[in-house]
Amino acid sequence: MRPAMRVPSSKEKAALRNAAQKLKPVVHIGKRGITPALIDEFDRSLSTHRLVKVSFKAGRDEIQPLIETLEAKASCFCVGGVGKRRSFFRSLDS
Repeated sequence: MRPAMRVPSSKEKAALRNAAQKLKPVVHIGKRGITPALIDEFDRSLSTHRLVKVSFKAGRDEIQPLIETLEAKASCFCVGGVGKRRSFFRSLDS
């Protein structure tokens, strides 16, 4: 289990959202939802890049519970997104 992380400030989140605009999604969450293999891949991507964009196939009203699950299982923060894509960040502290 990772130690508790510091929540990014609003200025930090804005800078991360700006940086994430140039990224392509590296993780795609499809109809099977969040699986252990997906969590492992997402965790590896965050460890390598710290800022990762995720694409969701689910309807917009179904995305928020998936975001909360990813945040909890991978010790990261959703810093924003548009439509069916969200960007996640993990600080060096974790």
